[in-house]
Amino acid sequence: MSIKQCRWVLSVLFSFAFFIEQGHAQPGVSRVLVSDSLLRKHVFTLSSDSLQGRATGTIGQLQAAFYCIRSFRQSHLLPVFRVDSIHATFRQKFAFTVTEVAPFGNMRTYGSQSSTYKKHELALLPLTGKDSNQVLFGDNVAGLLVGTDLKQEIIVLSAHYDHLGKLGKRIFHGADDNASGTAAILSIASVFDSLAQQGIRPRRSMLFVLFSGEEDGLLGSDYFIRNSPIPLQQMRCNLNVDMVGRTDYPHRKKSDYCYIITGPQPPGLLQQVEMANKQSVNVALNNEGYDVKTDPSQHFYRSDHYNFFKSGVPVLFFTSGEHPDYHQPSDTADKINYLVLQKRATLIFQTAWRIANPPL
Repeated sequence: MSIKQCRWVLSVLFSFAFFIEQGHAQPGVSRVLVSDSLLRKHVFTLSSDSLQGRATGTIGQLQAAFYCIRSFRQSHLLPVFRVDSIHATFRQKFAFTVTEVAPFGNMRTYGSQSSTYKKHELALLPLTGKDSNQVLFGDNVAGLLVGTDLKQEIIVLSAHYDHLGKLGKRIFHGADDNASGTAAILSIASVFDSLAQQGIRPRRSMLFVLFSGEEDGLLGSDYFIRNSPIPLQQMRCNLNVDMVGRTDYPHRKKSDYCYIITGPQPPGLLQQVEMANKQSVNVALNNEGYDVKTDPSQHFYRSDHYNFFKSGVPVLFFTSGEHPDYHQPSDTADKINYLVLQKRATLIFQTAWRIANPPL
C-alpha cells in the first residue's frame, strides 16, 4: 500500500470514528476524500490504446463496459436490469442505427468539412439474428447501493464512458471526455461501499449509471430513461459528471474550481452543493455564462443529465469546461490534473451524501 493510500485509509477511519461519536450523518463524512490513486488507475485504463477510443458499438466500448461492471461488483453494488423474475444484470443493451445525412443548407458538424454527417438513432432491439445485422449495439452499466429508511428514494449519479473511437490509426483517447467523469463515478461508488462495509449507509439509495452513446446524441441516457429499471418518480435528482479532469483557459491560473450547471431549475440543489463544498474541499463554484439560454455552446443541453431534466428529474451537472485537447487524440491520461480531479470527485461525493441524508 502506498503512502497516499495509507493516508486515505486513515482519513476514512478517522471519519468513521467521528461519525459514531457525533451520531450525525454530515459531520461524519466531511473529512472523507475520494482516492486520487484510484481515480488515476481508472482514467489510465479507460483511455488506454487497448480500448481504441471507446466508440459506441465497438469492441473497445464493450470492453470498457465490462471493466466498469467489474468495478461495480468490487464495490458490492447490486445489478438493476432484470433478465427474468429472478436474475438481474449490470448491463443494459440498446440498439441503434447509423445513416449518412446531408446537412441542411450550410450546416456542418462541429470541426468537419464533410458534405454529410452520420446520424445515430435508437432502434428496436432485434428479435432475430438477421435483424441484428441491421443495427449496432451500445451498453449502459448500472449498480445500486440500497439505503436505509428512505431506500425507495433514489439519487442517480451518472457519467458517460464512451468516446469517439479512432480515425485511421489515430485514437481519440478521451481521458478528460469522459474517462475522468467515469473514474469519478467508479471511485465514488467505492467510497460509498467503504462506508457501507462499516455499517454507514445513506438514508436514500444510490444508483450509479454509466452511459454509452452520449457522443452520438445522448442515446444511452435516452434509452435508459425510456426503459428505466426504477420508476422515474422515485428519482430525487441526477448528479451528472462530464469532463472534470482539466482546466479551461479562464481558470489557467486558479485550477481549484468546478462549474455547477443547473439550467432553469429552483436553487435548492445548488445550495446543497455550496454547503457540501464549504464542509469539504472548498473549491470555487461558478457557471460563468454556461447556465443560461444565451450560452453559445449550450452546455446544459449537451450531456446525459438533459434527458433526466426533460423527464422531470432535478439535475446537477459537474464539469471543468473545455480545453484545446477537447475531441482530439491528444486528450490523454498524462494531461489530467489528478489532485484537482480528486477535489471535484470529492465535492460530488460530499454533495451526493448530503442529498442522500436529509435531516430527520
